[in-house]
Amino acid sequence: MEVVSHRKADGPIDHYVDGLAAALRGPRKHRAEMVMEARHSLQDAADAFEDAGLDRADAERRAVGEFGTYRQVVPAYQAELANLQGRRTAAWIALALPVVNLLEPLMWWDSPWSTDKASRFYWVLVDHFQYTSFLAAAIAALVIVGFSWGSRFLGDGVRYARMVGLGTMMFLGLHGLVGAAVFVLSIYQWPAAVTWPPVLIGMMVNLAAFGYAGVLAVRCVSFANTTPRLPGNAGTGPLTTRWPAGA
Repeated sequence: MEVVSHRKADGPIDHYVDGLAAALRGPRKHRAEMVMEARHSLQDAADAFEDAGLDRADAERRAVGEFGTYRQVVPAYQAELANLQGRRTAAWIALALPVVNLLEPLMWWDSPWSTDKASRFYWVLVDHFQYTSFLAAAIAALVIVGFSWGSRFLGDGVRYARMVGLGTMMFLGLHGLVGAAVFVLSIYQWPAAVTWPPVLIGMMVNLAAFGYAGVLAVRCVSFANTTPRLPGNAGTGPLTTRWPAGA
């Protein structure tokens, strides 16, 4: 005998969860996991109310009402997503910068020109670029500690995540200018470098690493927005307007 589910295809829980998913901004995988956990919690609560004697529709409305309005639940979910993005941004800086700088000598390995006649200013820029890269990586490692062990002392984790994103964007802008200056001076002093394959490959790797870091930083600031997108009625959320707690 075929078993027919008593759950509606688009009931209160489905409606609420869809709104929650639309309101949240953050890493796709973690956002989907949060929404799925919320759905399971609501379904478990609705099952308990149904076992207590309510019909399924009323049980789902009761579960949604007791779960909380969007204004109540979205900020906490959004804060967790912002912190996740902040850790991801700091982790990329902490890992990518040292790797890129350690691989940088390969760009000039066995090159057909001599670097002995390079200007002193050029080497100052090169040293500055390398030192600030490793310094930034060390700071990023401390930032990761702040997101984990030090989170108890931060207070406002969302503001911390936003500061990480803004700081990363500023650093990438200034660091990118120095890197661009190094590249331009390299081409000026050794014109053959513009056609040297290791140099071209190295520049593509650098641009990709910096570009991805920039995307992570922009997302970090965006996800740390303390005014999340609330679906429907901004004060209560559409479900609590339509199905109040205890209905």
